[in-house]
Amino acid sequence: MDFQILFFHTFAFILPINLLKMKKTVFYILLMVFLGGFRSYSADLRATGDVSIQYKENGLEGDKGQAVDSTFHIYLCFGQSNMEGNADIESVDTEDVDKRFRVMSVCDEDLKMGRTPGNWYTAVPPLCRYGAKLSVADYFGRTMVDNLPESCKVGVVMVAIGGAGIDCFDKAGYEKYYEQADEWQKYLMGLYGGNPYAKLVEFGKKAKEHGIIKGILLHQGESNNGQADWPEKVEKIYRDLLCDLDLKEEEVPMFAGEMLSGAEGGVCAGHNEYVGMLPWLVNAHVVSSEGCEGASDGLHFTSEGYREMGRHYARVVLNKVYGIPLDMPDMPVTNIDMPDKDLEVQIGKGQKLELMAAFEDGHTEDVSYMAEYEIENTEVADIKDGEVRGFSQGRTGVKATYTDAAGKMSSLSFTLNSTCFPFGEEFIETALFGNGTYREAVRAFFPGENGQMGWKYTYGLDMSGYKYLVLKLDKVQKVGACIMLYTENNIWSDCCQYPVGGEVLVAVPLHDITYTSGELQGEPVDVSRVMIVALYAGQSGVIDVADMYLTNNDDYSPDAVPVFSMDSKASKADGIVYGLSGIRINGTDNLPKGIYIRDGKKFVVR
Repeated sequence: MDFQILFFHTFAFILPINLLKMKKTVFYILLMVFLGGFRSYSADLRATGDVSIQYKENGLEGDKGQAVDSTFHIYLCFGQSNMEGNADIESVDTEDVDKRFRVMSVCDEDLKMGRTPGNWYTAVPPLCRYGAKLSVADYFGRTMVDNLPESCKVGVVMVAIGGAGIDCFDKAGYEKYYEQADEWQKYLMGLYGGNPYAKLVEFGKKAKEHGIIKGILLHQGESNNGQADWPEKVEKIYRDLLCDLDLKEEEVPMFAGEMLSGAEGGVCAGHNEYVGMLPWLVNAHVVSSEGCEGASDGLHFTSEGYREMGRHYARVVLNKVYGIPLDMPDMPVTNIDMPDKDLEVQIGKGQKLELMAAFEDGHTEDVSYMAEYEIENTEVADIKDGEVRGFSQGRTGVKATYTDAAGKMSSLSFTLNSTCFPFGEEFIETALFGNGTYREAVRAFFPGENGQMGWKYTYGLDMSGYKYLVLKLDKVQKVGACIMLYTENNIWSDCCQYPVGGEVLVAVPLHDITYTSGELQGEPVDVSRVMIVALYAGQSGVIDVADMYLTNNDDYSPDAVPVFSMDSKASKADGIVYGLSGIRINGTDNLPKGIYIRDGKKFVVR
């Protein structure tokens, strides 16, 4: 019997009794409210076969008087096609989806598959919206509920658009982006009311009425491949979301997925350097794409690749949010080690550590992103999620500690040597232009005719605190060599070309040089953010390099000022400021650009 018919029979029985005791107005209001709400519920049930569930047990009171379930953990997801979903949904993807994994419908397109915006549904793909495909979010959620207690539920709220640039999700920049977008992009943005950011905030607020937002998942970057300002744009969007949803940064981290890896033919793999910058800007963690199978287009994952990438997201979230070391052996670690305990680090460019844990059964695992690090001097270098970043020239000690599943702690000490121009072959970009070669043992550069090779700085190299860039050669070069400085991350941008000539020591006066080509020709070079330093050869042959460094010494000798450790003891913290040459500075107002020392620590005036 239909539930509404049963209701009317029951109501007809109690009507004569209750009508005498109730005011007619109150009675009819209650009747209309009940019937209206039930019709919506009943229609939803018949249309979808999957009733919208709003979890209320163990809850806190929500914004609208309904309970907020503290065991319902919600993740906001946004990005472009790899978040939207681009691979076929196969039968295995629609079977046995745990009802503890839910998706909130946010798009009217979902009505075509029986989902109503604002309601939660079991997360059977497609998750993003009607017509989408398999996404990284699918197996993120499945892996999460498989590894969390039975009492925990996981929900995702998704706004993603294939081909979208990062400005599409900016609360202010979306209008200009829409104006310049093609018709297909405008159509997809239109599915979210023309403003994807506002849609994510709108449904993020609805989600907060039912559960706790625990994190934000991002997969985007292919449409901004190699753009140096991308990390700052992501930072802004993340902070805007925190503000507009009244969330705290320390409680709601961002998890940013890498582009398809180079090993899988990823044509945007170089952008992963910029993804790696996010943990240095906000509370963010990088999700590796290594081992995730790529499609033939070099941009997307295969169905299996999406499944594995989703597991990668879950692995990082489980570790960073819940302290669960997914896929790590449930056995003691015998020791931890690394290939090089005196590690060279390039300032202005991050690099991954390799911290290997040996387990009781003899196998090893890289635990660098799960370890804790104590840095003696964070002015020289720092480590986040297993990536090291150099800040200034010098050396610092590091202690790494890894805690295994049994609670046993293993430690290892090593040294970071932070430098602007490391000469390990892994740091030298041999194909900035042409196909150069490099011999590390003798520091021999062979750029080739009109070739360029040298160093790239993902984060930019700030030279403004130094007077000179010094190049020392073992012997006079005969290839028409020049030092090239670029303030953008490509060699087709404006640059300064400084000839080496017949000298074995060349000192580039950093505050007196100008651009020698491009639209800025004749203008002073902004050395506060140098992106490329290259050696150019006008003809074939070798440039035999002895050393290259930055200095403030007028005799061009290397900077001899010691780098102070965080635990070094100054005789007296008197607040007096000294220059790098050790000369006391009389007065500290309006200091010129440069590096100074106060109370045993260096600071920079830009």
